[in-house]
Amino acid sequence: MNELLEQSERLVNEVSMGFRRYLIDEINWDNRLIGIKGARGTGKTTMVLQWLHQKKMNSSKVTYFSIDDMYFSTNSLLDTGRDFYLRGGQILVLDEVHKYENWAREIKNLYDRYKDLKIIFTGSSIIDISKQEGDLSRRAMLYELHGLSYREYLK
Repeated sequence: MNELLEQSERLVNEVSMGFRRYLIDEINWDNRLIGIKGARGTGKTTMVLQWLHQKKMNSSKVTYFSIDDMYFSTNSLLDTGRDFYLRGGQILVLDEVHKYENWAREIKNLYDRYKDLKIIFTGSSIIDISKQEGDLSRRAMLYELHGLSYREYLK
């Protein structure tokens, strides 16, 4: 897990802050459970890394995990989230959740067990959160990041 935390810190510190997508200002970041979906390449990963960069919190308190990392082929999301929380973690960002088989159930368990843990997850626009086994649709504030508009492009 230490390698994941180091990778997260490096990604957050190195993210470009030059261009920001419109949605970063529309999300209510105060919610405990936030879901962001969108097509590949729309900027979901960059946006959440930029938001973490703005937080300027200690890397032991906030982290970014890409769920398609090889680490998650042998380690569960639930156990990893618990370990992060027990180390003092407060904000957990989970990217590419649709690539993990039981993502909704395990996020629901993390949400229900750790009342002061904020969880932000991103996934493909093809995921239908209302049909997932964990039923996050009642718990999560969901947002969709659309492709770049002409107005954004001109900026």
